[in-house]
Amino acid sequence: MSIQDSITWCRGLLPRLSVNRKLKTVALHPTCSTTHLGLNRDLKTIASFLADTTMVPVGTTCCGTAGDRGLLHPELVVSATRDEKAGLDASPAQAYLSANRTCEMGLRHATGQPYESFVFPLEELTRPS
Repeated sequence: MSIQDSITWCRGLLPRLSVNRKLKTVALHPTCSTTHLGLNRDLKTIASFLADTTMVPVGTTCCGTAGDRGLLHPELVVSATRDEKAGLDASPAQAYLSANRTCEMGLRHATGQPYESFVFPLEELTRPS
C-alpha cells in the first residue's frame, strides 16, 4: 500500500491530462503542511499547469488558522494574512488556490477572496468535453 498526499497524486496525473482552457492568473497559498512536507514545488507545478501566471503574493506565510484556532479566533487569521491581503488587493487573480480546507476557510474570511482547493479547478479544467 502506498499513501500519498493529494498534491503528489495529482502531480503524477498531469502528463495524462489536458487543460481545456487555461486561467489567466492564479494566486497560490502554500500551507505550513505543504511547506513542511516539501510539496510547494509540486503545488506550484499544478497551478502553473492550470494558469498562464501563478503567483504567491508577497507576504504569504502561515495563515494563522492552525487547525481550528482560526475558526475560534478569526482575528488571528486577519492579522497573519494582512500583508498577503495587501498583495492580493494590488494584484487580483482569476482563482485563489490552496491545499487545506481550514486554511482556505480562514483565507476566504480574512482576504475576501474565494479560496478553494487546487483539486476543484484541476478537475474542472481537465474534464473531457
